[in-house]
Amino acid sequence: MTRSPHPSPAPDAASVLQVGEAALTAATLEAEARSRGLRWDHLPLASNRREWSGVLGQAQRAALGVPWLARLAVGARTHDIVHVHSATTVRHSRVAAPRYVLHCHGSDVRSAQYDSAAGASVRRALAEAEAVVFSTPDLVEHVLPHRPDATYVPVPVSTDAVPAWRPPLQRPRVAFASRWEDVKGLRTQVDVARGLVAALAGRAEVVGLDWGPGTDAARAAGVRLAPRMGHDDYLRWLATSTAVVGQAAGILSASELEAMAAGTPLLVPSSLGGYAGLAGSPPPVLAADVDAVVEAAVAYVDDPQRHDPQPARAWVRREHGAGTVLDRVLEVHTRVLAAR
Repeated sequence: MTRSPHPSPAPDAASVLQVGEAALTAATLEAEARSRGLRWDHLPLASNRREWSGVLGQAQRAALGVPWLARLAVGARTHDIVHVHSATTVRHSRVAAPRYVLHCHGSDVRSAQYDSAAGASVRRALAEAEAVVFSTPDLVEHVLPHRPDATYVPVPVSTDAVPAWRPPLQRPRVAFASRWEDVKGLRTQVDVARGLVAALAGRAEVVGLDWGPGTDAARAAGVRLAPRMGHDDYLRWLATSTAVVGQAAGILSASELEAMAAGTPLLVPSSLGGYAGLAGSPPPVLAADVDAVVEAAVAYVDDPQRHDPQPARAWVRREHGAGTVLDRVLEVHTRVLAAR
């Protein structure tokens, strides 16, 4: 990764311990911070397992959780800021790190806070945080009622790590970037897939990831499902697709942003109106209805050179580049330290 052209940190620059992870945000921010000489560390969750039923499950949870909490307690004492990813993490971390900045990413506040079992803990996490940041515009309605002082911090992308768009010369490919799930707009995604398969009539592959509870619906629509892959392979897959179809949930998550960073044409079957008041400029992508997305994908299959990759690449670097996003996070941390 190219080092950020920032000056050396001040001797009293804040040290930060990130807890948890979501969409490689913690890893991306830490890499950028360390490139500037800042002391940023990361404590992953003890386990990503969700089910701990039975005596054996509870014993295994305790065996993992006790040493993890001890590490967190030490880290909280030796760092100026504890930056927790996802509101659902706080129920595990607050006993060892009661003072924290909360980073909301999606389902933690979009769905978990309305769950009868987890909701109270999520809302408490929002209320007790020293500061709250959120990563996509759709979270405004779920976060601001509890924290009107919350700050929009875009999903960071390590733009230098994304290969440039190289559409395939032989077999065109239209790729679906997201997992097949209701929160991603599954029904609309499947409608797009069905339309593409019919319109392309075998002239191009229509491919998606074999990931999510809706894979049977995608397969039935004619999508060829590819195995999930490592991140570097996934970036190459996006960059060597003729066009990429984004999720239909009205946001740009890491997958869509990485496709844009490559310069691959991104087609989104929903409105992206939420970015109008938060981003510096509208995302330079086609955000339209199913028929328009299908028509545009077919046009790119017929002539990929009609697409200019530079506006999207420049927009992602400007709005979502790791350096830009880290600057916003550091501003939040500075306000937190000043308020103590």
